[in-house]
Amino acid sequence: MRLAIVATPSLHRDQRPAPGSLDGDLIRARLSLDDAGFRVIDVDPARDLAEQLDTMFDELVATRKTLVDADEAARDEASTLLLFYASSAVALSPDGELFLCLDPENPGMGDALSDIAAVFRDRARGEVLFVLECHHAPGAASRDVVAAAEQAVASTATGIELLVAAHPIGSLDADLPSVLTRAFVEHLDEAEPERGLTAGAIAHRVQESADLAGAIPCFVRARGRGSFYVLVPRDGVPGGGSAEEPAGPRLDVAGEGDIATTPAPAPDDPAAQYLAAGDTLAAAWDLEGALTAYKKALVLVGAARDARAEVYLRIAHARWRQEKHREAIEGFEKALALAPEHRPALEALAELHLAERDFDALRTAEERLLSRVEGDADRFGLLVQFAERWEIIAGDADRARELLERARELRADDAAVLRSLGRLYEEAGDLDASLDARRRLIELVEDPRQRAASLLELARTAIQGEARATLTEVTREQTGIELLERALDADPTLLDPLALIAVLLSARQEWGELELAYRRMLDRAQRIIDPRARSDVTWELCRRLGLLFRDHLEDPGSALDAFEGAVAERPDDVAGRLSAASLARSAGRFERAAAHLQAAAVLEPGNVQVFHDLFDTFQKLRRTDQAWSAAGVAVYLGAAEARERFLFEEHRPAGLVQPERGLSPSAWDLLRAADRDRALEEVLASVADAAIRARLAQRAREKKLPRLDPAARADAERNAAGVVRLFAWASRCLGLTTPAVYLRKDAPIAVAAVPVEEPSVLVGGEALRGRTAAELAFLVGSHVAYHVGPHRLLLHFPSLEELGICLAAAVRLARPSEPVPAELEGAVLGLMPLLDEQLTEAERDALEAAVFELYEIRAPLDLAHWAGSVERCAARVGYLLTGELAIAASSLSRADAPGVLTAEEKIGDLLSFSVSDAYHALRDELGVAIQP
Repeated sequence: MRLAIVATPSLHRDQRPAPGSLDGDLIRARLSLDDAGFRVIDVDPARDLAEQLDTMFDELVATRKTLVDADEAARDEASTLLLFYASSAVALSPDGELFLCLDPENPGMGDALSDIAAVFRDRARGEVLFVLECHHAPGAASRDVVAAAEQAVASTATGIELLVAAHPIGSLDADLPSVLTRAFVEHLDEAEPERGLTAGAIAHRVQESADLAGAIPCFVRARGRGSFYVLVPRDGVPGGGSAEEPAGPRLDVAGEGDIATTPAPAPDDPAAQYLAAGDTLAAAWDLEGALTAYKKALVLVGAARDARAEVYLRIAHARWRQEKHREAIEGFEKALALAPEHRPALEALAELHLAERDFDALRTAEERLLSRVEGDADRFGLLVQFAERWEIIAGDADRARELLERARELRADDAAVLRSLGRLYEEAGDLDASLDARRRLIELVEDPRQRAASLLELARTAIQGEARATLTEVTREQTGIELLERALDADPTLLDPLALIAVLLSARQEWGELELAYRRMLDRAQRIIDPRARSDVTWELCRRLGLLFRDHLEDPGSALDAFEGAVAERPDDVAGRLSAASLARSAGRFERAAAHLQAAAVLEPGNVQVFHDLFDTFQKLRRTDQAWSAAGVAVYLGAAEARERFLFEEHRPAGLVQPERGLSPSAWDLLRAADRDRALEEVLASVADAAIRARLAQRAREKKLPRLDPAARADAERNAAGVVRLFAWASRCLGLTTPAVYLRKDAPIAVAAVPVEEPSVLVGGEALRGRTAAELAFLVGSHVAYHVGPHRLLLHFPSLEELGICLAAAVRLARPSEPVPAELEGAVLGLMPLLDEQLTEAERDALEAAVFELYEIRAPLDLAHWAGSVERCAARVGYLLTGELAIAASSLSRADAPGVLTAEEKIGDLLSFSVSDAYHALRDELGVAIQP
């Protein structure tokens, strides 16, 4: 059982913290965690503390008596560890007695620390640790307070281990826990679970800390019996004890109802009677009387070795309790001379030599104990325990390292041992051994990413460790590279190790080795499960390979292949596209160069150098029409070179484009944006005719159908207005039926579709005034594009919300279980019956097939992107009919109807479209392409 009794003051009535009141919350929370395992008991600061402790011990005794097994009850009592923690204001009486003032409402009242210690002395049978944070009046000296605490606890007599700090009230931040308490908790948090943490180790760390030395005016540790484990090692206390029974001599103090530690002596056995009497006197702390009885027993036992050894052990324990260490050592030595295998005597001897700081004797005692331990587990625990005290207490890192190496021979993969060895080797400058220990420790880590990160850090240590090692630079770097390779094996998505390998090999100009490293990494990348992460890693590797082949290995063919591998993973990689294009041009592979430059034009339509390079590439490919288009972009951007301007002006059309033939229906696929959502478009195309009929029926029921004046309808063959003839001309060029055109010179619009059954257009005064023929051609062509296939839906469902209602109604008819957004539900349910009524069987089948395909893809639906792709298509149609970027750009900039895309976005699309293979194919189909 592990009990922590916490005594701290309550807050003042006005909720101000009293000295030490904040410490209680921190210490309670930490000691109750699983690794410490204490059951925390709070005391009432307003009641007598000694009485509360007596009551607590009475309850513990009563609890033990309920145990059926008497042996179990005895073990439970003997193994109880008690930690008493107090942080409060303190007072010194005139005769130097220390009082804990726990009740802030009665600052003149206090509990004598000596009375508290006496309760533990008389009632406790297990080990006891006092941790005291004393807040004293500014007029008192901290060293006097600590000395009074030492005197009150009287560790030499009570066996209580003591950690005590003192500081004046007001010297600390009242809103923070006290310094020793914070340090105590921090050391618990930083401790290695495998090794645990003793009170002695905490004291050593406090005493060795320069920061704490300046913050705590006075701190002292008084030793108790054995090592009090505040944190029990994960595998139990070293030396064979359990987590509840620390190794080493234990303080046994008699309480109420205790019986002698020896069996009742036989009436005719005077030696046994003296032993029993001595045990009784020792339990009552009459140590001199006990020693007298033991010496009489020694005379009477005669030459029996075991009996004499038992008496010498009792004498040695009594001397130890008197703090007469040399005499206690002599007693244990005598006992061991008679019983060399006696484990408690061997352990006690080591503890005494440690207390005397006789390290040569301590080493001998430890080796004697280790030589008599049979099990590897027991020996391993002792080796770890001994190493800790040699490092922390004795400050002998060499001895600690030697013991840990022996422990490693027993458990090669013990994490705590490997961690300590790695640190000790590094401190000793043995980088090889440190790397070996730390590498083995990392191999035990199960999480691949954590293991890779640790290997990366270890590699950095290896590479930077020349100042502490005798390795040559090449060997040191090679060790680092091997560790980095293992890091990449553990987690191929972590590219930092690869970057470091590249730095090392580049510095040594080992380009062939670097290529092999990249290719190994490409093989590893195939193991990456996440497709996006795999693609990112592959892109980075191909990019690095491309740079390596281009800049160092002077292999442009392989560099081109590598850069093309990179852009295959990341098509929007502009730098990769341009690098691939440059290499392809240098190698005379102009077809490949053109493809990369065309892709770069889409990504950076404002980069005029791309169009310069395209002009040159198209010229070498004898693609005069596309070279002319590239020159046109350079002219539009105001950066045309002389050759470009000459070719552009030479073939610039005089007036409108004069097609030899119209476009075929399949040509419209070349006009549409390549990145449009084709699955979504299929759904819209399948439902377009029925949706338009349903919309017209809905408008008719609502009496919202527009009425057109037949007299305003223009005849393209007879009407003199150029805009009317342009509609007929544009429709023939595009392979479409000419819409009905209605002229309204008084209408303040340019061109608008009329939502009626026959495709109709209303042309207003804005189109008839102030526009050139080319500008009108662009206006007409871009409008006619909306009368094609699913584009027509935007004429009848012009807003994204209306288009969304149409799509949701169509999907719901094909998938009745599909949910509808709450804000659209009313409109969707209103349209569905009309749409259902208008669908033919063929249209229904097409709709269901398209919806099934759409949901198989499981891509998010983006109506805005699709509507934007229609806007780009319309702008492309207008540009195709005019052949003038300047006309198209000015027309887009003056458009009065806002769309999904800005004018700048549409113009940028036209710049890249003008140098695309699709644009050339369209011009070729119209018969207007420039022939070489």
